Formats: sequence, structure tokens, C-alpha cells
Amino acid sequence: MQNNVSNTTGLRRNSVSFAGMVMLTLAGVLAIIGPIEIASFIGDAGPAAMWPVILGYLLFVLVSLPILEYTRIAPFAGGYYGLAELGFGRKAGKFTSLSNYFFYNFWQMANAFFIGWLAIDTVYIIYGIMLPIWFWLLICVLTLVITLVMTIQPARLLSRILVIVMVATTVLVTAFTIYVIARSPYNSAYYINPANSPSGFTGIALATAVLGFYLFAGYGAALFYGEEGVQARRTLWKAVYVGLTISAVVIALSAYSEVVSVPKSDLANVGQASIPQLVTWIHYIPAGVLVGLNMFILVVSMIAYGAGGGSQARLLWAMSRDNFIKSQWLRKLDEKTQVPRRAAMVNFAFALFTVLVVAAVLVKVYGYNADTVSLGFFVAGTTSTILWYFHHFVPEFGLYAFLSRHREIKFSTARKVLSGLVVPIGGTALFVYTFYEGIIGNLVEPYFGFVVMALLIVVGVIAYTLYKARKGELGESVVSYMVAEAGREGGER
Repeated sequence: MQNNVSNTTGLRRNSVSFAGMVMLTLAGVLAIIGPIEIASFIGDAGPAAMWPVILGYLLFVLVSLPILEYTRIAPFAGGYYGLAELGFGRKAGKFTSLSNYFFYNFWQMANAFFIGWLAIDTVYIIYGIMLPIWFWLLICVLTLVITLVMTIQPARLLSRILVIVMVATTVLVTAFTIYVIARSPYNSAYYINPANSPSGFTGIALATAVLGFYLFAGYGAALFYGEEGVQARRTLWKAVYVGLTISAVVIALSAYSEVVSVPKSDLANVGQASIPQLVTWIHYIPAGVLVGLNMFILVVSMIAYGAGGGSQARLLWAMSRDNFIKSQWLRKLDEKTQVPRRAAMVNFAFALFTVLVVAAVLVKVYGYNADTVSLGFFVAGTTSTILWYFHHFVPEFGLYAFLSRHREIKFSTARKVLSGLVVPIGGTALFVYTFYEGIIGNLVEPYFGFVVMALLIVVGVIAYTLYKARKGELGESVVSYMVAEAGREGGER
């Protein structure tokens, strides 16, 4: 695997700098939409709304430890499934890869519906105008198109574009946030004290478990670019932590700015608003400026989605490189850019089909209105969240299994037990708790139908993987070859 291998076997090495990896992580989390996505925090934690963000960040830094330890052993374009494969073999790896792939499909659907919701509800809340259904569908489809356009850019160019747009927009959003905080007459240490949550720590814990933790789930976007990173084994984990930290600061400030923007007596109404940023910041920022800001965030978000789109394309390509998906057509990279353009096109078609079908069903059942527009985002998020659980379970424990068989890799016993057992067990307990509180505990339609669909997908992935295993068609394990070629150097830190 040399630096510029042929267009059928490898990605272009040393394409993404440390700064690029940071921005890929930041784009996956999208701190720039922090002011828009915190309604649940205000609803559950009230004036202590910033604390679910902080606790979610701290928990995520902890439970991501096994995955980031893995990046120091083998940066792999297939992402998480490489660790599952190293730990438990090809069956576990390929189950993880397919679960991850379906997660990304519904992640794309959630992105499309989020942008549609942001566009429609911003205009509706500020001006009382409900834009027509064709505009909603158009903006959803346009989101997928721009994601595709960004996905097929060379990794070096994509990362450089993200550095520019993510830094500029993060600074802009932070400036607006600080401006609102500075203008508000309600600033007080009261909003920093977690004890002021109306239901005590229970409300903060619930908000953290249900949404605060998952704010940062998109950190994994950078993992899939590991084979293209500059000294990725040494720097990728650091880039992820830097990106997570920046995101946490911006989103926590956003939460604080919204709870201090209005009197305490108005917080209950703010927590029920679909976009609390609009009903709080409007007291300090002219309506036209707010609309312009949200439209700017909308465009930048569509560009940033190319980071995750590239991750999904590399995942599909890695499965074809492993010959798990038997397609020479998918395996071939673009001759000029060395990116998996064909895989990206397949992903676009799959996501487009899913978005149009789900949109048609929701409109048929609930009609076209502001609630339906937001509902599309939340049901897509429900499905992708469930699939996120399942493509994390196996690799979380894979690190310990791998290190136990490879004692030549220099991990201390304490580090191996902490990273490979203590953290995954705690993470699994947290996953189960959030799964119950956030999803199973409130199974109303249409969420119930989408939960069932997600679980059926998981069952189907298990069945298909076992079928392929029985036929002896699980393919190769490129990640295992990478570790073998690296030898002892792959684990020495």
C-alpha cells in the first residue's frame, strides 16, 4: 500500500492535515447549529440547560476512548467495523459494517429533513408564512445533492473547504451568541448552577441521556479518513478531541444564551418552541438578520454534510475492497480524485429514495404542516439513533479482545482494562438507559413504526451476515492485513 496506489486499490495518502481532521469532526457534530437544536435541554433542565451539553461532552470523551485507541493501531477507511473485525473476526466486522451503513442512510435522511425543517419553520415562526410543499421537498433533495457534490471532492480539497467554512461560521455563530449574552439583562449565576433545574439532577440526567450524549455522535466522521490523514495514527485521536471540545463550548454557550434571553417565567414556553433560538434571540436581533443567519447556517450545514457523506462512501468502498460486497464497479476509485465517487452515487440514490418515500408517507398520514416538517427530522433521528447503538456495541468491546490476543502491542494492563472493559461496560449501560428513556419509554406513532423498522433492519443485517458466512462469502479483512504489515510498530505508543 504505497502513497499513490492505483485507482482500484487505495485512497490517496497524506491528503488530510490535522486541521482538516479537526474540521471533519466539527462538521460531523455541527456545533454551528447549536442554537437551533437545544429545545429539549430547556424543556428538561430549564435554566440549567447548558449542563446536559457539558455532561454529554464529558461522557462522550469517555465512551469514545476504545474507538480512539483503535485509531492509534490501524487508521481504516471502513471506520468502526475494522475494530469489530480485529476483536471478534469477520462476521462481527461485517455485521458492524452493514449496521453502520444503514445508520448513515438514515443520517442522510435526517439531514435532509433537518434542513427542510429549518427553512420552513424559520419563515413560519418569523413571518407566519407556510412555504409550499414543493419547496420543502426541493430543499430536502437539494441537501442530498450538495452532500453528494461535496462528498466526491478530493479529500484534501474537502478538508480545506471545511476549514474555511466551519471556522468562519463557528466564529460567526459564537459572535451572535456572545452578543445576545452581553445584551441580556437577565445574566446571572442562577443559570450556571445545575441545582436550579426544576426537577433537580433528574432533569439534567434525562436531557443528557436522551439528547446531550448524542449531540456528539457525529464525531466518527473523521475516522473514515484515517487512511488519507497525515500521520493519522499519531494525530487523529487528538483531532477528534479538539473538534469535540470546540463543539461543546459553542453549544453550551448557545444553551446559556437562550435561557438568559428571557425572564425565568418564560422558559417553559421557550422549551416548547420548535426553534427556541428564534423566540429568544428575537428580543435582541432584528427578525431579518435572524432569518439571514439561519439561512446562512442552512447553506453551510449542507456543505458540512459532505464530511459524513464521504465517510459513508468510504465505508461502502471498504466493504467492496474487502470483497464482502462483490462489485469491481464500486471498488474502483475515481481516476483523478482518488475518492469513491461511485459509492457516493449509490448512497445518494438510496438516501433520495428513502427521503421521498418517508416524506410521502408522513404527508399522507399527517398532512403537510409545520408539525409534519419537524416530525420528519425526529423520526429519521429515531431510526438512525437505534442503528447507531448497534454499530457501536461490538467494536466497543473489540479493543480488549484484540489486545488480549496481541500482547506484543504495548498497552499497560490498567490501560487495557480501562479502555477495553470498564469504558465499554459503562457505555453499554448508558446506551441501554438512553434507549429506554429516549425511545422505548415513549413509543407513540409514528415513532413506534420507525423503531420497529430499525429493529427489523438489525435483524435483517444479522440474517444476511450469517447467510454470507455460511456461503463462505464474508470476503477479506484488509484491516487485519494492515495491522499485520505494521507489526509491533502498530501498537507501540
